[in-house]
Amino acid sequence: MPHPASPNPADGNLSGGSTSFIQDLAGLETVVNRSAAGAARTSVRVQSLAREIDQILSSTRSMQATLEGLGGSISQAAASAEEGAESTRHMADLTRQGRQESDQAVATVRQLQEQTAVTAERLASLMEHISKVNEVSLVIGEIADRTGMLSLNAAIEAAHAGAAGRGFAVVADEVRKLADRTSRQTQEIAALLEAIRKDLEPAREAMNQSLGLASDTRNQVEAVEQRLSDIAELAESTAGHVSSLAHTAAEERAAAQALVEASTQLLASTQSLKAGAEAVAQDAFSVSSLTEEGHRHLAAYDTGSLFHRALGLSRDLVGTSVKILESNVSKGKLKESELLALDYRDIRGPDIHSLSQFFKVLRVPPEGFTPPKFRTAYDALVERPLQEAFDRVLELEPRLTFALIIDLNSYAPSHNQRFTQDWTGQADRDLAGNRVKRFFTDNRVLVRGARHGLGEAAEALPDRASRRDFERVADLSEQASNPQDFLVQTYARDTGAIITVLTLPLHVCGQRYGVSLLGWSSEG
Repeated sequence: MPHPASPNPADGNLSGGSTSFIQDLAGLETVVNRSAAGAARTSVRVQSLAREIDQILSSTRSMQATLEGLGGSISQAAASAEEGAESTRHMADLTRQGRQESDQAVATVRQLQEQTAVTAERLASLMEHISKVNEVSLVIGEIADRTGMLSLNAAIEAAHAGAAGRGFAVVADEVRKLADRTSRQTQEIAALLEAIRKDLEPAREAMNQSLGLASDTRNQVEAVEQRLSDIAELAESTAGHVSSLAHTAAEERAAAQALVEASTQLLASTQSLKAGAEAVAQDAFSVSSLTEEGHRHLAAYDTGSLFHRALGLSRDLVGTSVKILESNVSKGKLKESELLALDYRDIRGPDIHSLSQFFKVLRVPPEGFTPPKFRTAYDALVERPLQEAFDRVLELEPRLTFALIIDLNSYAPSHNQRFTQDWTGQADRDLAGNRVKRFFTDNRVLVRGARHGLGEAAEALPDRASRRDFERVADLSEQASNPQDFLVQTYARDTGAIITVLTLPLHVCGQRYGVSLLGWSSEG
């Protein structure tokens, strides 16, 4: 197959059946394009399926984590229930022991109450006897006093009788002495009895209080006994319920474990399904990639197709864009290092207003755009002339969907006017209608296109890699690349549309900047 630099059959360099040959090539190009579009569409659908599988995986993992947590909670609950059952059984045993001891305490208190009552009765009887003895001693005292008075009168009468009454006087004197001694002894007995009474009175009061306390204690102990009886019944009932709960928790734990095992199997099956879907998507993408080589060969023969038209316009756009970018360096408005730095700054807050010259920004929140937009050291100097150059390409070929340039990180400093619409705050509309100053890294197709020709190591660098990262793995000088080394890819845009894109290396100041990027619809 001729190299892209081979003679163009459309210029008459082929004889005879050149027209038929060109038609065959055009038909072949149509087949290649349709194959690429079909493969891309298949890849998109499978990727969509893979995303849904990812959601299923995420949900399954969440469910599994929940079930594992639930199983752990149920296990803890079962263990706690078993411990609770054991505790309640132990409590029931202790309560029964307490009830037995309470029964003994009630019996003891009853005996104490009875003994206290008997002692109180005996003490009261003793007090009564003391009172009676005291009364008798008082009577004896009175009799002694009267006897003394009578003996005194008898002595007086004996004295009056002279010698005849002398013997009677002696008897009367002895009787008086006996009466005096009896009176003193009865007084002593009365005093002693009074002292005993005074000593026994507090004892009697204390005994009466003890009798009342014994009665209260008996009532309280009997009440405690009743409560212990109730607690024992409740503890036994609770032990039964808790044991039943422990049994149920054990069954639930087994059920939860079965669910965890089932979710594990589901997770493994879903992961296998995802791997299969990704493999299908990769196979479909590989089929799409095969069409890239077909376009390299088709480029040698201009069939007048949109692809050939876009290839010529891409080369023109590269030249125009290089002039715009380098002019700011040559005029001293920009340093070469700033143009090639790959440094970006989020557009948010007051910076949002700087885009109002291109579209309305009233609905943009202070925290910025979604997806985010970025400024560089140079984009403000080139955004307007670049947009004009991009739009001229679309005027020359209306079948194109877009025409722009992107840097090595797939960043677009400017875009076509049709993709610089007013910001609405509606995610779907803004995603499709406002695509300026953002990275196109949602699909690695454009990243691959931006870094095409620099090798696999450069293509594998992460999004927003630094200039130093690229210099470490690739030669970025213009001499190291083939300016004719274009790349055609068919992919699904983040809007869902199937697009074929053509990228061509773009160098400024002798160093790789990025690529020109032209795209057209592959639908239909």
